[in-house]
Amino acid sequence: MGEFMGMDPAGVQALIRNMESGKSVLAGIRPGLEDAIREAGPDWAGTGGVTAMYRAWAFFHESQADLRWRLDLLSQVLPPGSPALTTVRVPFTSQSQAAAEGAAVGTALAKALDAHLAEGTHQSWAAVEEALAGAGPASADPAYAWALLAKLGGPERLRTIFGQWMVMHNGGPRRGLDREMLGKAQPSLGALAQAFAAAESSGRLPEEWRTDVLTRADPATLSTMVALSRPSGALLNEVALRQFTAPTAGFNPTSPDPDWNTVNVLGAYVGDPAALQRLLAEHRDLAGKLLHPNLAKGTGTPHFDELLADVLGRALDPHMGSALTRERAWTNLIDGVGYDGTEKLSGHYATFENSAVNQALARNLTPYLGQLALGQVYADSPELGLVPAGPWKGLHEDVAARFVGALMQDPATAKSLTADFQAYVRGLDVGQAHPFSADPDERAEFTRLSAQAGGLANLLLGGSTYAEFNDDEFIDMVADVALLPVNYTIARLAKDAKPFASTMIDYRTGPFKDELADVLKDHLDERTPETARVVAGRIIELQVGQVLEALKKHGHEPLTAEDQERLRQEFRGRMYPALSKALEKRGG
Repeated sequence: MGEFMGMDPAGVQALIRNMESGKSVLAGIRPGLEDAIREAGPDWAGTGGVTAMYRAWAFFHESQADLRWRLDLLSQVLPPGSPALTTVRVPFTSQSQAAAEGAAVGTALAKALDAHLAEGTHQSWAAVEEALAGAGPASADPAYAWALLAKLGGPERLRTIFGQWMVMHNGGPRRGLDREMLGKAQPSLGALAQAFAAAESSGRLPEEWRTDVLTRADPATLSTMVALSRPSGALLNEVALRQFTAPTAGFNPTSPDPDWNTVNVLGAYVGDPAALQRLLAEHRDLAGKLLHPNLAKGTGTPHFDELLADVLGRALDPHMGSALTRERAWTNLIDGVGYDGTEKLSGHYATFENSAVNQALARNLTPYLGQLALGQVYADSPELGLVPAGPWKGLHEDVAARFVGALMQDPATAKSLTADFQAYVRGLDVGQAHPFSADPDERAEFTRLSAQAGGLANLLLGGSTYAEFNDDEFIDMVADVALLPVNYTIARLAKDAKPFASTMIDYRTGPFKDELADVLKDHLDERTPETARVVAGRIIELQVGQVLEALKKHGHEPLTAEDQERLRQEFRGRMYPALSKALEKRGG
């Protein structure tokens, strides 16, 4: 007999905690209360005596157990993101009923398996599959699930069933089940996989079962189990860590079969992206393994690139998980991609060629542009005291630049990154501080904020060193980047630097961008004998000249020679090294 169950999971968790507090109070007063009741004898004023106290404790305890069972069941049957107040129909009215039904199904399955191991015929195996199908959706109930598994006999029996199914249907485990075979496995293996997941996530599965399956099951069994069930984040991450770091994951010259194991494990994260975020945060080298071309481009399966982009986009979404975990995941990923040599033929850049991953990562990188800018500033000017927060402080500025270069392997992503960087610079409290104010605090604030604008410019320039741009794309990008600190400074000089005014500043600097582009084009076309360092110096002078022109337009007093030199050194200090390096790599 089923039950229609309505619950608010968060409210139920709070109720369970309150009951635990009540049990603690009763446990604390029990010794003294028992003594007092014993001494008072028939004169004790309360009714029921010690028995009433025991009944109160037992009521709390039994209610907690029942509520936990219901919550565990909800976690298996509800889709992610379900509303707080949830109502579902469940097959059993109590844990004891669920366990009794599960034990009966487990006993029947064990008998069918014994018969098949003795006979080894297709007919005997059909009886095993019939018994598996008998478990049905009830296997999502944690009490039912563990009772079923316990009657099965042991974890080696579970491994045997998965192995025998693959022999009968797939010619052996090979490298996992493809989508069609997973669909065929769902009615039979799906029930067993779900039973294991439900028992494990609820804490009912003994540790020896869990350890045995994780360490002794073949990769095809594990990938099938997580693909056909709702595993806990901890279980999924252990399976993924084993799969993604295996030397046989992705491209494997010894096997002609596509790597469906990696596909199925990665696909399980679509329903639990927070688990992937934790995995990336807790294992420093994992992102590098997952994004290595041998895996990212080597599974031999259709649409794997889109799947990888999808799950990474979900895991690194700014609203997913905790801020610190997400930031650790990001810095580990950037470290895993941006190492020295990543741009070489054997490096990670091959992953980002013609890939959907670039846009998925760039889209979620925007909230951390400030930290990346501070990393560049801290490397160049530590005396300013602008230090990245948390895990960002440990990220080397060259690693960050090479990571941006990886994303820039896709021209569309390069354009969107440049646009995001420009938008960030426009939002740096435009109009707050004047670069030549009489107030030293205001001048210091301008220096700090302009350093961030220059830091982002440097990051883009560093990335462009590795990007696959044609000459026109390179010229356009460098000209846009060179305008970042110029537009920022001009915005400080405007009397009313509101958003519309900032847009007009970009419009007014259009001719300056054209002039920069001409200088760059002449250099790349070798129309001038100037070296990259000389051209970089000319661009710095053009930047200073544009600011001086803006001062004049806004009616400010001309700068003294000393102030002009200060401005020149600020621009030079922020951009010259990265600018000259980008030009040297591009055109000598």
